[in-house]
This record gives sequence, structure tokens and C-alpha cells, in this order.
Amino acid sequence: MNVVGYIRVSTQGQARDGYSLKYQEEEIKAYCKEQGLNLIHIFRDEGNSGARLNEDEVLIEV
Repeated sequence: MNVVGYIRVSTQGQARDGYSLKYQEEEIKAYCKEQGLNLIHIFRDEGNSGARLNEDEVLIEV
């Protein structure tokens, strides 16, 4: 089964520092491998508040 991943941080500071994005990506890849899923893309959402999810371009793309 083809799947996509979605990783995010909520502040520009976290995005700039790479805070948890690498960890999130590694966890998604490991999960997909364990479950036999074909990870075709990981969407990255860096520095956007969850308070505006209806306007979030990355989520709209997903």
C-alpha cells in the first residue's frame, strides 16, 4: 500500500533548529518498514501554528 507521511513543527525557531523533524521522519520510515507500507512522500510543515489548520497549504496538498 502506498502511503504519505506528515511531519510538522509549530514555530519558526523549532523549524530553524530542526527540532524533532528528523526524529519524526525516522519514526515514520521505521513504522512504514515494519508494516510493509510503501512510503512515497513525506510532507514537511515547518513553523506553522496548528491554530490555522484550515489555511495550511501543506495540509491542503495532503
